Amino acid sequence: MRVTDHDIASALVVGAHDGPSVWAFSGDRYTVKATAADTAGLLGAIDAVIPPGSGPPEHLHRNEDEYFYVLDGQLEVTTADRSDTVTPGGVVMLPRGVPHRFRNVGDRPCRMLLLFLPGGFERYFLEIGMPVGDGRERPQPSEYPAQIANAVRVATDRYGIEFV
Repeated sequence: MRVTDHDIASALVVGAHDGPSVWAFSGDRYTVKATAADTAGLLGAIDAVIPPGSGPPEHLHRNEDEYFYVLDGQLEVTTADRSDTVTPGGVVMLPRGVPHRFRNVGDRPCRMLLLFLPGGFERYFLEIGMPVGDGRERPQPSEYPAQIANAVRVATDRYGIEFV
């Protein structure tokens, strides 16, 4: 896809504490910073905070490439042929179709920027998550299994994610 001057009318500036934010999975927090609508479909961007021990099961994306830029903490990323621990400043590029999983292997939250190219998958987090704010606390561990089951169903049914 080629972007023209007519596709994006002006610069997008999102403040550090701006963007819709949700709790999902095992207490992860996802804040959407840019959507496909904001970027003429080019990308989606999310600021993610992953608690120690949290991360999705092995899966692959059929519709988008996924990039991680680790800002704080330690993230273990595993594909079929390798496993790496990524620390602040590290980047991971996962082409669509590559099975992978990640997990926070540190003892404090891991914060990372997630980029999806093309955009669109950022909507998934808003669909499956519980809005942060209005005095809402992080979900309790007893709520995680139901949230994860719903997230897996929605990812499979609507977003081209395959769990392996």
